[in-house]
Amino acid sequence: MKINYCLPIIKKTKQEILDSVTSYRNEYEFLEIWLDPIEDLDTPFVDKLIYMLQDKLILLFQRGNTIKTNMKKEEKKKILDLLDGSQSFIDLDLSEKEELEYLKKIHVKTIISHHDYQKTPIDFKNIVKQMDKLHPDIYKIATMCQNETDALKLLSLQQNLKAQNKRHIVLGMGDFGTITRVYGTLWGNELIYAPFNKHDASAPGQLTKQELENIFKELDAKCSKRDA
Repeated sequence: MKINYCLPIIKKTKQEILDSVTSYRNEYEFLEIWLDPIEDLDTPFVDKLIYMLQDKLILLFQRGNTIKTNMKKEEKKKILDLLDGSQSFIDLDLSEKEELEYLKKIHVKTIISHHDYQKTPIDFKNIVKQMDKLHPDIYKIATMCQNETDALKLLSLQQNLKAQNKRHIVLGMGDFGTITRVYGTLWGNELIYAPFNKHDASAPGQLTKQELENIFKELDAKCSKRDA
């Protein structure tokens, strides 16, 4: 089974971004770059990233209703125009109404996402319906798990999306969400966010790439031993 590891990159300067890209691009299938924290960001730099990374690149402006972007609307539109017709992804939260509306004018590969840093909703039907209208390449839902039941809800949602042949990323945040990162990956998530070290985690509950590799190696060894 192929596991697609994604490195979240949150840095303040273009040079720091380039250093991370140079160091890790061959170790990860995807690199997710947060644009808002980059203090010297400009469109030529974004264009360079698109050229360098192509289908390995995921860009995002903000993270849900909690973590907002300070970027101006026109800046975001210019970046979306750069992505038009490229192989790179933009991750847009459902709360980013204007940017989602602008997508109707261009052709961009999308991850349409819903984030809740406080709780896991009782029902995901309305969220998925909103996403359906936007025809995403990948559906993404990431919520805070307050207990084991929340984690099971997310895994059930993940299997429902899989049964509908919808490419997806469904993840739980926090300690109770860790199980969704492991089994969600094994059961069909498009990718797993895996920082190189804990300090660079972009969400609570993320496991490092090394931790995940160790877990998957151990699980594979146990399955092989059982089937022998």
